[in-house]
Amino acid sequence: MNRHHFLFGLVLVLAAACGGDDDTTGTDDMGTEDLGPTGPRGTEGCDNLLPDCLYPFPSRAYIGPDGIDLPTNLLPPRPRATFESAALEENEAFGAATPIVFQLPGAEIPGPGPFDSEASLADDYPTVVLDATTGERIPHWVESDFLADDKEPQLIIIRPAIPLPRGTEIVVGVRRLDAEAPEAFAALRDDTETDWIGIEERRPHFEDVVFPTLEMAGVSRESLLLAWSFPVQSAEFAQAPILAVRDAIFDALPAEGPSYTINDVFECDGVDDPGECHPSIRIIVDGTVSVPSVMGEPDELGVRRINWDDAGDPIVDGFEEHPFRFQLPHSAFTGDAPVPVMQYGHGFLGRLAEANNGWIREMADRLGFAILACNMQGMDELIQNVWGEVLVQEGGRFPHIKELPYQGVINQLVQQKLVKTTLATDDDARFRRTDGELAWDPTTVWYYGNSQGGSVGTVVMALTEDVERGVLGVPGSGYPFLLHRSVDFSPFVGILNLTYAQDDAITVFLMALGTGWDTFDPLTFAPHLTDDPLPGTPPHQVLYHVAKEDREVVNEASFISARAAGASLMVPAVRPVFGLPEQTYPATIGAAVVEVDFGIPDDPTPLDPPDGDPEQPDEGNTHGWLRRYIPAQDQMVHFLRTGEMIDTCGGVACVTDGKPE
Repeated sequence: MNRHHFLFGLVLVLAAACGGDDDTTGTDDMGTEDLGPTGPRGTEGCDNLLPDCLYPFPSRAYIGPDGIDLPTNLLPPRPRATFESAALEENEAFGAATPIVFQLPGAEIPGPGPFDSEASLADDYPTVVLDATTGERIPHWVESDFLADDKEPQLIIIRPAIPLPRGTEIVVGVRRLDAEAPEAFAALRDDTETDWIGIEERRPHFEDVVFPTLEMAGVSRESLLLAWSFPVQSAEFAQAPILAVRDAIFDALPAEGPSYTINDVFECDGVDDPGECHPSIRIIVDGTVSVPSVMGEPDELGVRRINWDDAGDPIVDGFEEHPFRFQLPHSAFTGDAPVPVMQYGHGFLGRLAEANNGWIREMADRLGFAILACNMQGMDELIQNVWGEVLVQEGGRFPHIKELPYQGVINQLVQQKLVKTTLATDDDARFRRTDGELAWDPTTVWYYGNSQGGSVGTVVMALTEDVERGVLGVPGSGYPFLLHRSVDFSPFVGILNLTYAQDDAITVFLMALGTGWDTFDPLTFAPHLTDDPLPGTPPHQVLYHVAKEDREVVNEASFISARAAGASLMVPAVRPVFGLPEQTYPATIGAAVVEVDFGIPDDPTPLDPPDGDPEQPDEGNTHGWLRRYIPAQDQMVHFLRTGEMIDTCGGVACVTDGKPE
């Protein structure tokens, strides 16, 4: 069963299970005359600058002495389902990809519209987002939420075009929107008394940080309709868990390299070939690699969490066997020299069998490389049921699901070591050329992933010690925005709406995800791909390959990651991209972006996932097309071999007509 069938089926089950009028979120109308405020107003534990409890979000109001401190229930409990805040409260502050959400009754959304961030840097733009440490403006755009159309007042979302700066306070100011300032905020702005709960206690912070930061940026206090601030957790906090997992697992590996077992070797010589074969492949090796495990046993929902000791270090407890497939093309045996190894990263909730696709096998033989593939543990097809169980029972625990993918990423790094060490010493004659030399070059391993393999590939590339260069195909970052604009998220929207039945249920889930998955978000690791590597990690080179009008990973999610990585846009380009400096071919740089236009019209409704073109194959979803485009393949492999970006589109922008054959 593929992921779409599984999720569709789950939605139908939920529709039956959640039917009926069991809403417990309303309040009784006692018919009492409104006599005005008679005491403290608002709700304990809420921000209280705005009438709705959680907003504005994120907010310093939700920071306690030990880190995040939110209302217990982020969504009202429902029969058989809760969405509690405990998992988020394991964080010291908010994530770098957290969407900034507020309400302002009567306010109009300021232009120029989604993805156009340059206007937000102008002195007179209605919304201002500032790094309180440096005073710098953070580029962003402002939009409504199509997934919360029924919410009143409407939700207004500020989408930063870069990761929120780490370890600092972010100050947000709103003005010029033809609306009234909320009463609680007006009291802070005008220095008048208020009986809204918690507001008086926050007055010193507004006087010391919020208002001075805005005034230094030229935003007068009296012009403000709303302002607040929130802290972003440090880079060290966000990166430490997976770095600790990597180092613990590597320390537990045998000195000579990972242990492995070969289960099958398929020989493909064109004579009575087994069904596993393909005309481009000579040898297929199926095996398992033994990887030290830091994971505990599954709990009642199937969630596996990392075992940590009292000092906060992961505990290695035994080994787990993880399957791999290693494919050697004919050119590995007939070419002038052994071939490099390309590790392939599969798509969203996919599997290693994606590396059996004809396009990658043909490319491997044509351009000369071996293919190494495995399941990305914790984000493969085997985890789908666990994700579903968590969403429909304890949605607030979704942040815990990210811990198994820590192990999954390190499994991939261990397999990189496998082909460089122990497997390279195997004496099986089928792995060798006629001159007795090994068919692959154990000194050269590349990384290439598409979709999730490009997004999570950002984490892989930031952590790897054994891969110098990688290609991130149609990648995204910033999970709240990435999912919000992806057609792949639609089934989850159905699950969440049926389970929690609140107008802003999806918004709340995505707000929580921005912090709950901060320690695994590609946006956390993109800044450390090239010239600012993570501790104990060498610098790398990366190529971002982007397919214009991608319906599964909206292009802006790729561009945000590229900005974070300090990438340059190779020109001639399909279009200019805000925040990406332009670089002419040929060039050898740390990070590069190439976009290909397949002739699908510009999306007329950018507030939701791209519409595509129903007259085109795949309804005009270009997500899977770029990997089949021969000029892109040639450019990619040249880059992986040499580190040089070359033009393969004939001196013009890469524009072609429709889906490649």
